[in-house]
Amino acid sequence: MLLSADARTQVIGRYLAPMLAKRMESTQILDSDQNWDRPQEPLQVLADPIAAPYVAGVALHCYAGKVSAQTLVHRAHPDKDACLTECSRGDWKPLKTDTLLSMTRNLIIGSTRGWARGVLLWNLVLDKDAGPHLGGCMNSRGLVTIDSRTGEVTRNDDYFVIAHASRFVRRGAQRIESSESASGLDNVAFRNSDDGSTVLIAANSATNARTISMRCNGRLFQYTIPARSVATFVWVEI
Repeated sequence: MLLSADARTQVIGRYLAPMLAKRMESTQILDSDQNWDRPQEPLQVLADPIAAPYVAGVALHCYAGKVSAQTLVHRAHPDKDACLTECSRGDWKPLKTDTLLSMTRNLIIGSTRGWARGVLLWNLVLDKDAGPHLGGCMNSRGLVTIDSRTGEVTRNDDYFVIAHASRFVRRGAQRIESSESASGLDNVAFRNSDDGSTVLIAANSATNARTISMRCNGRLFQYTIPARSVATFVWVEI
């Protein structure tokens, strides 16, 4: 299903977008749906004067390249959205490795600091045989695994990666500025629109515990994050 950047500019600009404009006005087009290692392709599409006005943003995957590619595209086209539309783990990545830490750093923190409006992990639920599927990837792992024989539910590391954000960063929240931490200590902050609460997600990839300081509106608190772990903080200004 690969389409080159040249082909996409033609399909979007000449055919797909004009048709959607006539029939489904609210439908948006996200270009690429490909990995971080090909930022030159969405940059080419967004530079095309015919296709670019129809493209709402860029969809990206995590399987190759670096998350910094999102910022590269954003700086060139700050009026376009970015979405991390797919990332998966499977049998190639053992269940008990650094999945929680690495995915939180790259997807929840790195991707949203890199201007992503959303992060989608795939698949949500699979059975013990990585199904159902119709070919394609046959060894993926869902956020949740359900044993179809016993009904037993297993929440994998990927589940807790999303939980560190989705339980606390609610619909309508906006990412707010937070200072870059020292090497090996990453963070991202959000402001919830419903109650004004602030959420900070931090990941410590160092082999020793690290103490972080959170200062907001003149108030300060500190917390020591254990080695190679993730923490989420929520507070409301009074």
